[in-house]
Amino acid sequence: MFWNFDRTRWSHWVLLVLVVIFVMSYFGVVSWGQIGDALESLAEHPRGAQMFYAKIDRSDAIFMVFMFLLLTPIALVAIGFLIAFIGAVLTGFLEATYHRPGMPDWISTLCVYLLLAVVALLTRSVWSPHAVGLASLIARSMIAASR
Repeated sequence: MFWNFDRTRWSHWVLLVLVVIFVMSYFGVVSWGQIGDALESLAEHPRGAQMFYAKIDRSDAIFMVFMFLLLTPIALVAIGFLIAFIGAVLTGFLEATYHRPGMPDWISTLCVYLLLAVVALLTRSVWSPHAVGLASLIARSMIAASR
């Protein structure tokens, strides 16, 4: 059965773009050199270097990359639900304490999510080094797995 391309479905367009990128990279039209350079510079970051005291072997690196790719979507969904839960609790608290007649609910929700964004921005010095260290660890594993 052949694939019937439907111009109105966005999923068909995404698949078409991915196929074109794959074919272009296969024939050498698109170079992955910049991505490789970015991975190597990220792997040399000192936060990720603290994780490795000895040289990592290829099987461990492949396992780490596989587990990262497997568990990342689950972790992102869990983080999204956690942010939504915290936002709902804080919105409920704000509406219980400061609700005016005729005020739409979306105003409280917008205020709470803006507050959460400001808190994340102000506390980035706490969580940003850990995120960069994790990215450095994964980049080092990807480089070790590809060699």
